[in-house]
Amino acid sequence: MYAYFFLSTIKKLQQVIAPSVFYFSFLYDMNIILVGYMGSGKTTLGKKLASRLGLTFVDTDKRIEQNEGMTIPEIFSRCGETHFRALEKKLVAELREEENLLVSTGGGMPCFNELMKDLNEIGTTIYLKRPAKELAERVFNSKKKRPLTDGKSKEELISFIEDTLKNREQFYGQAHIIADREIQNITSLEMMVKAYWREVKGD
Repeated sequence: MYAYFFLSTIKKLQQVIAPSVFYFSFLYDMNIILVGYMGSGKTTLGKKLASRLGLTFVDTDKRIEQNEGMTIPEIFSRCGETHFRALEKKLVAELREEENLLVSTGGGMPCFNELMKDLNEIGTTIYLKRPAKELAERVFNSKKKRPLTDGKSKEELISFIEDTLKNREQFYGQAHIIADREIQNITSLEMMVKAYWREVKGD
């Protein structure tokens, strides 16, 4: 069952009494998984939300780099994208054995090897949805090296991201919660997650 939360629901959600961090991490025993395009804020928001809910933060790209002893650009350069996607699939299988995580996924992870289906089974998925122009601005100004976008001008980035999103939306859109940019702040995300968990648990 997919739950879609938009700005109009926030006032109602604000009436929800927020239990303690311990209560939620103990009672619900669930993972949260953030999906979305590069530059959508998965890492920044993920770390803050993990702290609020008492979850362990995991960045899938960082975990792969630690496992392989190479950076993501190095993996792409030496081994190719197909190998990198295989590493993502392997990591998702590993995450099935872990609990109480907040996972920030790589932008392409949900879109290959049917991994969006797997991610939905592992935890509560949240799609951080942002417009292409905003994503392009964030990626262009970022100091982080990104194999798929490095060397592109801002105009080229906008076109590239628009084209890529047309394909990826069908995967991102399968998330349990879709958070438009207007409600992408920690308080709103926390309330949405708690409300969704209550709905799933029937509380």
